[in-house]
Amino acid sequence: MSAYRFPLVCSTALLLCLCFSCQQNPQEETDRNAVSQQSQAEAESGQTSATGQTSEPAVQTSNVISKQPAETETKTIDPKMVITPGKPMTVERYQAVKAKLKGLGLGLHNSHDEHRAFLPSAEEHPEYYDENGQLKVSWRVHILPYLGQKPLYEQFKLDEAWNSPHNAPLVKRMPDIYRSPDTPADSDKTRFRVFEGQWKKNSRGSESPTTIFPQGKPARIRDIRDGSSNTVMVVEAGPDKAVEWTRPGGLNSEHPKAEFGNAARGIPVLLSDGATLCFKRDIDEGKWKDLIDPNDGKVMDWREFLIIHTTLKPKQIQILQQLRMIAVAFFRYTDKYQRFPPADEQLVDGKPLLSWRVHLLPLLGQDALYQQFKRDEPWDSPHNKTLLEKMPGFYQFGPQGNPGTTRIMTFSGEKSPFPGGPGPRFRDITDGSSNTILFVIAAPDKAVPWTKPEDLPFDSANPIKALGALSTPDFPAIMFDGSLASVPVNIPAATLSKLIQPDDGMITGAELKPYRPQ
Repeated sequence: MSAYRFPLVCSTALLLCLCFSCQQNPQEETDRNAVSQQSQAEAESGQTSATGQTSEPAVQTSNVISKQPAETETKTIDPKMVITPGKPMTVERYQAVKAKLKGLGLGLHNSHDEHRAFLPSAEEHPEYYDENGQLKVSWRVHILPYLGQKPLYEQFKLDEAWNSPHNAPLVKRMPDIYRSPDTPADSDKTRFRVFEGQWKKNSRGSESPTTIFPQGKPARIRDIRDGSSNTVMVVEAGPDKAVEWTRPGGLNSEHPKAEFGNAARGIPVLLSDGATLCFKRDIDEGKWKDLIDPNDGKVMDWREFLIIHTTLKPKQIQILQQLRMIAVAFFRYTDKYQRFPPADEQLVDGKPLLSWRVHLLPLLGQDALYQQFKRDEPWDSPHNKTLLEKMPGFYQFGPQGNPGTTRIMTFSGEKSPFPGGPGPRFRDITDGSSNTILFVIAAPDKAVPWTKPEDLPFDSANPIKALGALSTPDFPAIMFDGSLASVPVNIPAATLSKLIQPDDGMITGAELKPYRPQ
């Protein structure tokens, strides 16, 4: 994966999701009398939908695969995966949609790495565009190589229309990533849509896109002046808005709410930074337009209309909140100092006087506390020692012995990410930020004074020993990309060592599960 900060900003978004939204009740969507599964299948098959509208006709080709009746198709669809217009969707359905949006985000960003834009440009490939500046086949076709679908991609003639005699039969080969959880298995239509826009002159007189997918030429990350974490890239629309997956074009950004069709109460969205969220459909149309426009100068605080789908208990959510707050603070620190803590100016004779936990305080809303420290004195000086009792709650994780002690620690020492001296830079994590541990929660017997510049000594022969007497079968590890992983206590020493060392050239390949607090 490339070095773009795709997962890092996702972590920021996830933190905000947990901090500022109400928990979605997974049972709220069990009543589905308003819309039957049969009517939804009809909507995505081009038949009359529950609203009495007819969706776009399917492509007619000489080798169209015959369909079974809609009732037969939908018998295997889990009722939890079916939406009711205007009603909340289930946790299970949202998680399924979220996984697909995340995959699409990775595909689009990997495409950007190759083309220096999200899609191929008209300058490099004028044959891909029609006389109106629109791609002849959908963006969904162009990112197939980055979705593990290169053989299918190579069957398309990209210089021909999506419904040309050659390309039309390929409509029937829609990859599963474009299929919503309640889309019939033999449907060739997708509900994963983008908003199509134009290029216009902004207030500074330069060209800017009105959406991430403007006609004429593709947008680049640098065109997203409002911030990639504030700009919508892809949405899942209602079943009546499904289109053939190879058909170019997009939704009308001038009237976004109407474009969602018979969608649920929440609209799953992929932001341009890769975060996958769910926004309330009924927010003001102007706010939707601000979220879609990448360069209108209006940065939305979308926390107020965010919907959270989770089965976690409040205590579990609190733990995840704390971990993600600390992770985001690390990333904000790197933005300021171009490295992880400590920065050069926070060292005396090459050594820190205070813990990295202290230096993160201003980035955690605790600048007033930070200013109370005498940063030219050691952590246990008569003055600084009085601040031990003021440890913020986000450094407190369960039992940890004496007051003012914490179990949040990095690995330190030779061959670790923090060997001593200035902290590492992102470019130093050559094994990959998703493959290297940033910090962990150690056992209670390893808790240290939170202001003391002490962490877990790394021993490549027996790295688990440093974490102390762990009482759970796994421990949480926050990776350098901001993801939260669950590491088994019985993980082989060699594997854990590879996860700790940032530049040993050894990628473990270990598939760690996402961390879920006990």
